[in-house]
Amino acid sequence: MPKKFNYVRAAAALVEASLKPDREVAKAFGVAVRTIEYWRHRLKSDPELQREFRRMAQAKLAEWVSEIPNSLELAIGFIGSAARTGDTTDPKMVEAITAAVATLNEVLIIHESIAQKKQEEDND
Repeated sequence: MPKKFNYVRAAAALVEASLKPDREVAKAFGVAVRTIEYWRHRLKSDPELQREFRRMAQAKLAEWVSEIPNSLELAIGFIGSAARTGDTTDPKMVEAITAAVATLNEVLIIHESIAQKKQEEDND
């Protein structure tokens, strides 16, 4: 008797595979790389797998977004510390910190835009 397809497992693996190499994800989930490839192909045409994938991807995004304000605060604190104690004339250090803060800030702005759009949709 064939096993029932495990949508939760496949979707979880595909969410991870959107962020990490297939080989790493396959090892973590105890499957072959070919299985990840099959699941990715199946995702294109399986509505139930698509729903589960979207749900899990949104949960992962929400988790990351919830960490942004704290990360931004830590990064700003680090910049302040570096400005007081580090070599602020080192252009690579300044550029790296500035780029990290800019990226976090952009993600926060995107999150706020999404939240505002969702609120507008809920009000309609």
